[in-house]
Amino acid sequence: MTRLVVEAVHRIPSRPWIFVTGRLEGEALHIGDEMTVVCHDLDVAAAVVRSIELHGPPGRTTIAVDAELADALQEGAVLTRPPASV
Repeated sequence: MTRLVVEAVHRIPSRPWIFVTGRLEGEALHIGDEMTVVCHDLDVAAAVVRSIELHGPPGRTTIAVDAELADALQEGAVLTRPPASV
């Protein structure tokens, strides 16, 4: 399973997305990956990776997801993706 543990959420008013930065565990993410947002151990939303930032801080990954998920994504939330089926 792939997990992104959220450490920061950033909004840019001119963009239709929010940027989520965190610690990635597991396999690499790809644009179009579908993930589940888990907050306080409850599945609260579905998210699609819209973009991946390549110039983030070392050891951190930043992805873009749809802006309407801003209320569900906060520090400590986790985005999960099940393993790819073979």
